[in-house]
Amino acid sequence: MERYFLQLLQNYNKKSLRKSLAAHLGDANRFVDFSLSSGQLLLDYSRTSMDRQTLSSLLEMAKKSAVCVERDRLFRGDRVNFTEQRPALHMALRSDQVLGNLAADTVERIRQSRDNMRTHARAFAQGHLPEEQAERVRHIIHIGIGGSVLGPRLLIDALGRNESPSVHFLSSVDAHKRVDLLARLDPAETIVVVVSKSFKTGETLLHAQRTLQWLEVSLGREQALRRIFAVSGNQQAVDTFGVPRANTFYLPDWVGGRYSIWSAVSLSAAAVMGEDAFQQLLDGALEMDRHFQTAEIDRNLPVLMALTGIWHRNFCGYPSQAIIPYDHRLRSLPAYLQQLVMESNGKSVDSSGQLTGYDTTPVLFGEAGTDAQHSLFQMFHQGTDVVPLSFIGVICPDHEDDEAHAVLLANMLAQATALATGTGGLASPEPADIHRQMTGERPSEIILMDKLSPHTLGQLLALYEHKVFVESVVWNINPFDQYGVELGKVLADTIQPALQDSEHCVPEGYGLNAILEYIQKKGR
Repeated sequence: MERYFLQLLQNYNKKSLRKSLAAHLGDANRFVDFSLSSGQLLLDYSRTSMDRQTLSSLLEMAKKSAVCVERDRLFRGDRVNFTEQRPALHMALRSDQVLGNLAADTVERIRQSRDNMRTHARAFAQGHLPEEQAERVRHIIHIGIGGSVLGPRLLIDALGRNESPSVHFLSSVDAHKRVDLLARLDPAETIVVVVSKSFKTGETLLHAQRTLQWLEVSLGREQALRRIFAVSGNQQAVDTFGVPRANTFYLPDWVGGRYSIWSAVSLSAAAVMGEDAFQQLLDGALEMDRHFQTAEIDRNLPVLMALTGIWHRNFCGYPSQAIIPYDHRLRSLPAYLQQLVMESNGKSVDSSGQLTGYDTTPVLFGEAGTDAQHSLFQMFHQGTDVVPLSFIGVICPDHEDDEAHAVLLANMLAQATALATGTGGLASPEPADIHRQMTGERPSEIILMDKLSPHTLGQLLALYEHKVFVESVVWNINPFDQYGVELGKVLADTIQPALQDSEHCVPEGYGLNAILEYIQKKGR
């Protein structure tokens, strides 16, 4: 397959870029041929430089990569995470059929955790501890990092409906936010949710220890422990910390943090969005799972999105991509997708242990529109690098200001058009001034949701999960490990003692002793 991929790269050598995007858009059938809908989602990739021959070749590449075979292995529970020798079965958290592929004791444990999560979310939404209506809950301190925070924060921003409880996230080990937060909250009305699969994550445990101490000072040890909850796969470490078994939720080791939004990791979010809404989120994701499993490869949304991304990264040579949601409720989506995409496919070694010899994931970034138009878009239109954009819009808003929503969508469509056609698309262009010219030829795709609901958001997030997987199959890399995250943490453990004790030195090869001396001198 790799030989075919590299040959295809060589043969194309950007030949399809010779036809302008404006010329492509002039094709009466362009939208029909280069768009696809499933459920309440539409993917419009007509503003890319792909033509029918290109798409046909990319689909043939996907077939030769055995995308469908690998997809079936993923859902069957094979060890697709080949470096850690385990499956990646986050789909089991939303599908009883996939869950049935697991051992009976694991199935029972997951179902118990799911039921327990719903019971707790319902009680928190009602403002009290489970079976303790006199014990008030007005605030949730949610502690985690990476996917343990990015997923729940996205759900609350996008779908939060209840004003109480308020959820406060602690992620970075920086203590400023925690100190300020604890000074403002009442321990007797606050619970703490600690999320860590290993329950060894340094940043998370430091925050957890400090907040538990804060609870204990006001409430005493016994009452404090009733108000602390853990989501983890390491029961022994949770027991050692002191969280009661009744307050612990199971997170399997085959669910990566960036794929954990479907689990008890989202306990805090479920309390705010409601347990029924959380189930609708799972149902939407399950619908996309079924589409990915059953749709023909040329009518398969995750496959087509992945091939568009591969086209831009490998054939066009674009090193980055921007995610621009035109809905304030999706403002946390770029950060969520940054982790999903870059932690999954930010790899340069293939399944045989060899360097890939071709590029993998682009740098992903973004911001909500229309704010992004006043910060990022100057570079998008006139910068030296071409940045493919993914616009995400919602057709029907949850408010009644139709004019404002029309302005919002008009801006999104206008930006997609301007990026493609440049100033040449204006009916009456400005006088020739090179500083005012925009060449166009900047590709984008548009994803439209009928409305922003738990169901459609579930569809969208599962779509991106499967897109990432298809890309990983074509690139022959493992999207389910993240060893690059660990190295800096290991080094930090070596460096920290030197910051707290001037007698401690780090190895000379680090090149840090001079700057450590400077920090110690200034910190005295």
